[in-house]
Amino acid sequence: YLEYIFWFILVFTIIVFIHEYGHYFVAKLNGVDVEKFSIGFGPVLFKKIDKNNTIWQICALPLGGYVKFSGEMYSNNNKNDKNIKLFMNKKPLQKASIVIAGPIANFLLSLALFIFIFFFFGKNHIKPIVGSTDEGSPAAIHGILVNDKIVSINKLKIDNYQDYHAIIEDTLLNEVSLEVLRNNNIIKMKIIPKHINTKTFIGSEKKINYLGINPLISPVVGKVIKNSPANIAGLLDADRIVKINEKNISDARQIIEIVRDSKNTILKFTIKRNNMLKVISITPLDLSGNNLGQIGITFKKMRMKLSLFDSINLSIKSISEVTTKTLVAFSEILFGKRDHCEVGGPILIAKVSNDVANTDMISFIALIALISVNLGLINLFPLPLLDGGHFFTYISEFIIGKNINYNFFKVIQVIGVILIFSFMAFSIINDFYCRILN
Repeated sequence: YLEYIFWFILVFTIIVFIHEYGHYFVAKLNGVDVEKFSIGFGPVLFKKIDKNNTIWQICALPLGGYVKFSGEMYSNNNKNDKNIKLFMNKKPLQKASIVIAGPIANFLLSLALFIFIFFFFGKNHIKPIVGSTDEGSPAAIHGILVNDKIVSINKLKIDNYQDYHAIIEDTLLNEVSLEVLRNNNIIKMKIIPKHINTKTFIGSEKKINYLGINPLISPVVGKVIKNSPANIAGLLDADRIVKINEKNISDARQIIEIVRDSKNTILKFTIKRNNMLKVISITPLDLSGNNLGQIGITFKKMRMKLSLFDSINLSIKSISEVTTKTLVAFSEILFGKRDHCEVGGPILIAKVSNDVANTDMISFIALIALISVNLGLINLFPLPLLDGGHFFTYISEFIIGKNINYNFFKVIQVIGVILIFSFMAFSIINDFYCRILN
């Protein structure tokens, strides 16, 4: 649990700091004094006062943060104060720019992280080649074979397995038109998919189209988990598994199936390391409490390097897709069309952060970018107390040419507090129900 807490604090602190620094930076550009910059709430663990008398502090409850501007709140007591460094005395568009800067900073963080990943490490690229089909699945029944290359689905071109995955799991379909390349010949077929419920990586359920096609994944070790059976036996990152006992291995799924069914049974792995073959013995153990064998490895992800221009273009596209899917998910959850377990709070962030951090750093950086987009987007909602609500208020002031009535402002702030705390309570209760009680 300490590991979960560590990754949660790390991820959330990075994202919250960037968000609040966006507010702080633009406030200083507009000549507003900042009284306090806080990461977290509650008892102060650490604080420092800078030369501008701004208090920088870290608090005990890492569930958010805030920047307190001088003269931030409307008040009958200070409405006649002419101090130009007070937030309340700035022009409406200046105030609007300050409150919108936090969400924009989150989007810029996501953009920078995605560009970094795509340019230096490339994008995930699994070729759309069939590695196996599930027994009795629609794909097996309709004659999809190992090594078939998927060319198109419903006339949409498929360049990699991610394209296939996006189409198949996006919208429920009654029929799927497939074109596959086999022995240099294009074969067309129509497949009726099954509609099944599947668990997502965050623990919610989602109904998807099921064809039973599995991609061909190279049997190269990506990461060996510390103190796992594979680690103890001496398996290393980048080892290629070529045989288990006497069975030749060409696809990672073969390894998973053999290991899964061999709990507490010694297996002889023939591996290729530095162009030399080596045999090591590994005994799969039940590492997850599901009575199945595991040895504690992940497989290397195939990546395609991109130019800087392509990296920027794909980063913008990725943020756009995440934004769109998040908005669609919110609306579907609101109207009961989607599993409420997709909503989560600290426990969900901690669980996913820990799980992803234990795979590889590229995925962990991508997770920070993903959560940052979501935090920025949520803060743009035009609800009182959120940045989007404040932005809407100050834009309204600009349009009508005067400040919002003080009493009205107090009312919408109270409404905002009720809404935000209600949502926080729901997310925490949902976390406990979906991820603790399962």
